[in-house]
This record gives sequence, C-alpha cells and structure tokens, in this order.
Amino acid sequence: MPLVSVVIPMYNAEAFISGTLDSILQEQTVDLEVIVVNDGSTDGSLNKVLAVQDHRIRVVDGPGKGISASLNTGLAAVQSDIVMRCDADDQYPVGRISAQVDWLSKHPDYGAVCGGFSTLNTNDRLITQFQPHNAPQEITHELQNGITSTHFCTFAVRTQVLRAIEGCRHYFKTAEDIDVQLRIGEMCRVYYLPEVFYQYRLHDASITHIQSNSEREFFSMIAVELQRQRRLQGSDDIQRGCPPALPQSSEKEAMKAGEHIQQLLIHRAWQEHQAGQKIQALSTAARSVMTQPMTITAWSNLLALCIKPSGQKKNLKSDRS
Repeated sequence: MPLVSVVIPMYNAEAFISGTLDSILQEQTVDLEVIVVNDGSTDGSLNKVLAVQDHRIRVVDGPGKGISASLNTGLAAVQSDIVMRCDADDQYPVGRISAQVDWLSKHPDYGAVCGGFSTLNTNDRLITQFQPHNAPQEITHELQNGITSTHFCTFAVRTQVLRAIEGCRHYFKTAEDIDVQLRIGEMCRVYYLPEVFYQYRLHDASITHIQSNSEREFFSMIAVELQRQRRLQGSDDIQRGCPPALPQSSEKEAMKAGEHIQQLLIHRAWQEHQAGQKIQALSTAARSVMTQPMTITAWSNLLALCIKPSGQKKNLKSDRS
C-alpha cells in the first residue's frame, strides 16, 4: 500500500494539469499514489492525465457537486496513511513530499504538518512567497482560536484525522479549506515548518478569481464563526442541522488575477524596501506597474519607493475599498 496519497480535484485544467502531475511524480523516494478526481471536465484535461504513463496515477469520477464533494470523493479512494491536496493548476516544489513524510514519521504525536507557499503566474514566474512564521513551531493553538495562516494545500495530514472529521463539508462552496484546517486543529496537533511546500498559481480561470469577493469573504467568515460556536458550545450550526443562510446575491465582482498579482507585488516591494533591498524593491514595483499599467496605485507606490529611504516603515497603499 502507498504511504502518501495526493488528491487532485480537477475541472477543466487542460492548460496546467500536465505540469501539476510532473511536479508531483518527480518524487521517487516515497511510495506514492496520485488520485485525480475528474469532476466533469469538458476540455482535454482527462486526455492529458491519461497520456501520462505512470502506474501511480488513479482517475476517479467526481460527483459534479462542487469542490467539497470532489475532495471527499478523492478522500474515499485513498489507500494510504498520509493525505496531501494539490489543485489541478498548481505545483509541488521538489522534495516537499519526502520532507513532510520524514517529519511525520519522526513525530507520531502530531496529526499534520504544514508550511509556507509561493504564488506563480501562468508562465511559472514567481510572484511572491508567504511564510507566516520564521521559525518551526506548533500552530495547534492558533487554529483552535480561528487563525489560519497558510494554505491548506501545504498540509500533510494523517488519513485517520481527515476521516475522523469526515473530510470537507458540502455547505462550503469556497473556503472549505479554512473550515478543514480549523477542524483539523481541534482533532490533532499541527506543526508548521518555515519551508515553501506549495506553488499556487494565479489566473483568471481559478476558483479564487471566478467567485465574487463577497461570497469568498462570507464563507471565510462563517468558517471562523462556526469554529467559535464549537469552542463555546461544543457544536456548530451545521452539526445541529441549521446551517447559516447562504447569501442571496453577490455585491462585489470577482477580483481579477492581474489585480491580485499587482497587489501582491506591491506588498512584496515594500517588504524588500523595509529589508534594505532598495534596488530589488524598485524592480518588483516596476513589475507591479507592468501588470496593470493603468492603475494609479501601482505608479504612486513606485514613486514613493524611489523617494523614501529604504529600511523605514511605510503604510502600504491599496486601492481596495
């Protein structure tokens, strides 16, 4: 039996799925299975998967009922001790799987380990990195207090933990990953390693950029609220059979990938400036301008970076409203 199962929910990811599989299958030191949940793709995604000649890949049909149901279908097919998730348009960095397996094997009192992640554009170019903690540490307590600091796809979780919490909850159209992280923190101890364990791609067809901001914010807020209910009352509204009413309309448009990338680059530029890396900061700020040249905020930040001495704090400007 394999030691690790990587579950990939897939819907119309023809442009990226081959690269996703390559990044995972490069692992040769760990007994591995890759479960691709084909959730009704209508493009050439499935053909791309079937063209990869590797016995470690298994394809299962998804129910076509959203991301949570797709992930649970993959979880039901798992035959291993450890589960990881990878979305069909993202990638794993070299050595990620073996590093997390090694850590969990040495720390049997922990049910999950996670880390930082980076963001990529459609050409595999690095946008920025997110490492919320600079040192290795247990994060069980912060999860139990409703704080999620990293992406769920950086997690390696013991299968018995995910099955004990019954996987994802179908109520969540999005932010199911936040809800899962919080419930994992209630079930077992979780550790954070300050390494990049995931490469998250930003593009307009991703789920992040096709859902409205208001819908995404609603489900993220509900995940934290439900966790608060469990902490204070022992159960939440979903468990009691009275889930919160879903929003009737979306008041905000979805954030486009270009806008998201620009905001991340502006933030990264100011981090580099604060660290005394002025030339690098100006280069990053120039990239932010080129992403969407008509955005005044990007130009004003570039000008401010030129004028302000490096190594000094500055409030980041943002055009969010």
